[in-house]
Amino acid sequence: MVKIKKDEIINALVSEGFRRVKFENKKPTQIGSGFAKMLSKPWELHVRLLDLHQQGLIAIQAEVEISRKYIQHIRSVRAPVIYEIESLLKKHRIEYRIWNAKVRDYISNIIDNHQIKLNAPTLPAMPWKLMIIFAASIALLDGLKFFRIIH
Repeated sequence: MVKIKKDEIINALVSEGFRRVKFENKKPTQIGSGFAKMLSKPWELHVRLLDLHQQGLIAIQAEVEISRKYIQHIRSVRAPVIYEIESLLKKHRIEYRIWNAKVRDYISNIIDNHQIKLNAPTLPAMPWKLMIIFAASIALLDGLKFFRIIH
């Protein structure tokens, strides 16, 4: 949780290569659109800012997921992350506190940064645009055959 203006967090995210997300499932208390940054293919880091309605605090929720560029994004597993966000906040000198919902208390410090490796999906990541072009091509060919323009 941070106690600064959202614009400062947004500027820090943008300076680190994050871009606004156009289409997403918004959380009830989410502030504006989320942000995403491509990691190694097909993964991306997705960040949301949430309004806590408490003393002007803003919560930051971050997760790694399959990029929106791929059809597998719809049903992909999401892994919550904290180390990446903590290092970003430290780098930009943004004061923060980490809340652990399970113990219902703030965390004083993080001891280990576990390097978790996510496995890519069993099927190769399929880009949306390629799927749309392929489906449109088949529909066009079927339409041309139906109207007997081609045999």
